[in-house]
Amino acid sequence: MNKDIVLIPGALATPKLWNLQEIFFQESKRFHYVNVLNSHSIVEMAQRFTSIAPKKFSLIGFSMGGYIALELYRHIPNKIEKLILINSAAKLVSEKGQLERERSLDLMGKGKFDFLIKLIFKNSIYDKKKHNVLLPLVQEMAIEVGVDNYKKQLNAILNKPDHSTLLPSIECPTLLIASKEDNVMPPERSEHMAKNIKHSKLIYIEQCGHMAMLEQPEKMNQILNDWL
Repeated sequence: MNKDIVLIPGALATPKLWNLQEIFFQESKRFHYVNVLNSHSIVEMAQRFTSIAPKKFSLIGFSMGGYIALELYRHIPNKIEKLILINSAAKLVSEKGQLERERSLDLMGKGKFDFLIKLIFKNSIYDKKKHNVLLPLVQEMAIEVGVDNYKKQLNAILNKPDHSTLLPSIECPTLLIASKEDNVMPPERSEHMAKNIKHSKLIYIEQCGHMAMLEQPEKMNQILNDWL
C-alpha cells in the first residue's frame, strides 16, 4: 500500500516544484498537495486542508510551506506521522526579510513582476551553471501563481504566526533540511528548530541554495527516501 505524503510548496511555486520527487517516489508514495493560492494568511492555508487531509500522512513543507506545515501540526497533530521542513523557519520574519518582501511588493506595484522573478531566482540558486536550466520552470510556476496571489502570499508571510512556542510540543519524528548556501533562509533557522523539537534530526545539503529540490534533486530524493 502506497504511503500518503502531503507536499507544500513555497511562495511563488506550484506542485511542479516537486516533479522530480514525484517521479522518484511514484511507485511507493501517494502525493497530496496543499493549495497555497487564494488565501490571505498562513492559518487559512492550513485550515482549508484540514478537512480533506488523509487519515495518516507524512508532511513535507518547503520555505513558506514549512510555515503552513507547522500550522497544520497545530490543528491536526494526530494525523501527522512524520514532519519534514526544508529551508524553513518557526520564528517571525526577520527585519531583513520584512524589508525584502516589502521591496517585492513595491516592485510588483510598479509592474516589474518579471524582473522580480529573475531577481528572486538569482538569489535562490547557488550553482550559477544551473541557472539557465532551472529558470524556465521557475518562471512558469511564478506566472501560474500570478501577481495577485504572490501579493497575498507575501502579506501572509509578513503576518505569519510565531511557531517557536509550538516546537517543544511536536511529538512526531521531524527532519530539518538546510542548504548550506541558502541566502533566503539561512541554516540558522533550521538549527533553531532542531534544538527545540524533541525527536528531530538536522541534515545539511552542501553547495546548494534555497531551492534544494531543484538544485540538488538526487541528494534531496536520497534524504527523503532514507527518512520516509
